[in-house]
Amino acid sequence: MKSSLTEKASAWYPYFFLTFILILLLSFAPVSDLSLSSLKNNFRWRRELISFYGTFRHLAGDRVYDYVLVGKDGWFYFTGDKSIDNYQKIDPLHRKQIIQLGKQLDSLNDELKSRGITLLVVIPPNKSTVYPQYMPDEIPVLGKESSLERFVNYMRKNGETPVLDLRQTLINASQTENVYYRTDSHWNNLGTYFGYVKIMEALSVNNPILTPHPLSDFNSVYMGANTHDLARGAGLMNTKEDDWSLIPRFKVQLKQTASKLSDDLLSIRTTTNANQDLPRLLIFGDSFSNSLAPYLEPHFSHVKRIPYTKDEGIWSLSWIEEENPNIVIIELVERNLDQGLPALLNH
Repeated sequence: MKSSLTEKASAWYPYFFLTFILILLLSFAPVSDLSLSSLKNNFRWRRELISFYGTFRHLAGDRVYDYVLVGKDGWFYFTGDKSIDNYQKIDPLHRKQIIQLGKQLDSLNDELKSRGITLLVVIPPNKSTVYPQYMPDEIPVLGKESSLERFVNYMRKNGETPVLDLRQTLINASQTENVYYRTDSHWNNLGTYFGYVKIMEALSVNNPILTPHPLSDFNSVYMGANTHDLARGAGLMNTKEDDWSLIPRFKVQLKQTASKLSDDLLSIRTTTNANQDLPRLLIFGDSFSNSLAPYLEPHFSHVKRIPYTKDEGIWSLSWIEEENPNIVIIELVERNLDQGLPALLNH
């Protein structure tokens, strides 16, 4: 019965709000410019209306928004980039694709190793992999192996390239701490820290100077309650979550510059350390590397971060020749693995 009522509400309330919003648009948009662009972006109370509409849908029982799924106990999940397929373990990478990726990675690893460069592939898991217990019961796990599981298992048995699978680290930590935001698609600062420790431990095998800072080297500072990406995506602007940051207690002397890409959303970032005796690092990474970088950067003399983008001219191995790093990290969250890795290795 509740589901039926929700469906009926979903059928009529968009029309109600459409009429209401059109009246407001015409009332408050600048009279000199009634273009569609102006009506979309430059009218009074735009943010408030989005929040009101999203809250109304939420109270009416909606749990499915554009790229956002509301799970149990206030946990939100990202549904784009095959995230749901990953969770349900359907449409995984085929064995031929994995073999091809493994060969390409090992070829790159061999080439870099011959030049004294260390390669490390880092895969943070999707939030639903770490917190499956909050996913809706209506979305069951259907398959036996996800793309990530197939890829990692193959590389462990057949590959030579170091692949750091962070699933178990974060699942273990999640038993006592929140390592992902409830209302964001990303790991939080504590989850990022646990990932950083594992990365540094992996790198220290060939580079003993690279040891992680213990948690005691950071102060946990409350940054206030903020609206995170999945809550914003659902239009729930008043749904806030506490933010905590880990601030270094040790001295950091870094200078950062950024070169924005054409979409004005992504940037190529360069960080220079006052200590130029440290190794050089090149990171190919998606949005998970944004919070990871501040932990890594103090350990390196020079860090270049290349964002995961559809622009083949940017997401390219050619940066290795230009940067001449000592270490190359390829970081891709689980949901980006089957597209981001082939795109990089093929260009």
